[in-house]
Amino acid sequence: MKNFNCIGEIFRLTISGGSHSPFVQGEISGCPVGLQLDRELLNQDLQRRKPQKYGTERKEKDELIFLSGIENDLVVSDRVVFRVENKNVRVKDYEDFAGFFRPSHADYVYYVKYGEDSLKHKDQASARMFLPCVVAGSLAKMYLRAKGISVEAELTTNLDNQVLEKGDTLGGKITCRVKGLPAGVGEPIFYKVQSLLARAVMSIPSCVSFELGEGIRRCQSRGSEDIDEWNADFSTKTNHCGGLNAGISNGNDLVFTAGFHPVHTLPKPMKLISPEGKIEIRTIGGRHDKAHVMRTPVIVEAMTAMTLLDLLLLNK
Repeated sequence: MKNFNCIGEIFRLTISGGSHSPFVQGEISGCPVGLQLDRELLNQDLQRRKPQKYGTERKEKDELIFLSGIENDLVVSDRVVFRVENKNVRVKDYEDFAGFFRPSHADYVYYVKYGEDSLKHKDQASARMFLPCVVAGSLAKMYLRAKGISVEAELTTNLDNQVLEKGDTLGGKITCRVKGLPAGVGEPIFYKVQSLLARAVMSIPSCVSFELGEGIRRCQSRGSEDIDEWNADFSTKTNHCGGLNAGISNGNDLVFTAGFHPVHTLPKPMKLISPEGKIEIRTIGGRHDKAHVMRTPVIVEAMTAMTLLDLLLLNK
């Protein structure tokens, strides 16, 4: 049976565990042997994923345990296995609305798909399932950095603090820029850079849009305005395309923007529905982000770095 919890062709990550299970775990196959581990970068990325202001009250230490493949901070096997234990689990928050589906959540569609209303399924929709991606992405960034390639993402939406202070939630946009990517990365037809990037980035919970380069604006411009004119050294005067032509890198910065919808668990009465179609108004407790988009730049970087490393290995 196909495993749907994995991503990548050569540099391949498989995740397991759950947000409310004893741990979340990652297994990388195809990791470049001989890669020197940068603990500072790794710890920094794990810290960036943790709740910030307006984040969940769930506090986890996120202590990383390498089970195999790493010795003396050196990758000694192409198979690297690691896990992070969950120490601050509170299942009761979900038991309070068991038997009812929250609006705009995974509850109903998971119930239809799996035939039961179970936390083990809902856990798969948790952003905590992407903690292993941050670890694998950090390793990928170490490899890319050695090749002169950097991956940086940042929040490019101004969040209205008044909205958040009142208890509502907000989404926003993350812009990612890759510098130093050589021309020629990417494969024709179905393995274009943007195809794989969009798949990876839009797998992140709450991601609802992916715009390459200037995105939607390009759909509204004229061809004469959208062309990136040549310079004599094969660079271009503009970069409307975001660094890709025909899905293959052209040597310019790779730039894209990902959009995230707001969290839908609100600290006010909400209409829930039972499997029988009974609607009840309840206030849902628990610990939830008000602006989870503030924590997503490092996850976007991770998914981007893993995708590009995989393509570079395929390119060989």
